[in-house]
Amino acid sequence: MEKPAARLRDRAILDAMTYKDLPHDWPTRPLTDPRLTADVIDLVVRESDRATGCLSILLCDDTLRMIQPISITDLDIVGPEPGEYQRPFDLVVGQFAERLGGVVVAIGRPLGHAPDDEARAWHAAAIAGCRDHGVPLLGTYLATAHAVAEMPRWDQLSMPA
Repeated sequence: MEKPAARLRDRAILDAMTYKDLPHDWPTRPLTDPRLTADVIDLVVRESDRATGCLSILLCDDTLRMIQPISITDLDIVGPEPGEYQRPFDLVVGQFAERLGGVVVAIGRPLGHAPDDEARAWHAAAIAGCRDHGVPLLGTYLATAHAVAEMPRWDQLSMPA
């Protein structure tokens, strides 16, 4: 049986596009295509922020186009306490929920191709926070110095309220 992390790593290597591949009209396109979204994340999440760990929340309008990225940096230096991972989603997504068509989440880490426990905790918090505030989570991506890769979609995941 193939391990999910291996599939994610292989896909990240094979789909290694960059922001340099973005079409000229990318701001007018919805962030529903994983390849386009990965390129936008590559543009938005700076290398220096990946090096120190970051969380970026890309706010999208009702046509699912990015209207504003918000980044929290230096998470490897001053990260959240256990149980506090959902707080940024409550603050940001909760504040703008009525005006959002969806959000994309990017987790910046210095190295690797596969999510670590920290990235998985942020991913779970994004799912829960978006569910709690009724905002569609369009995708969660891991952005490292090596690649930008979409984390597994948990569309069928039923998380307790």
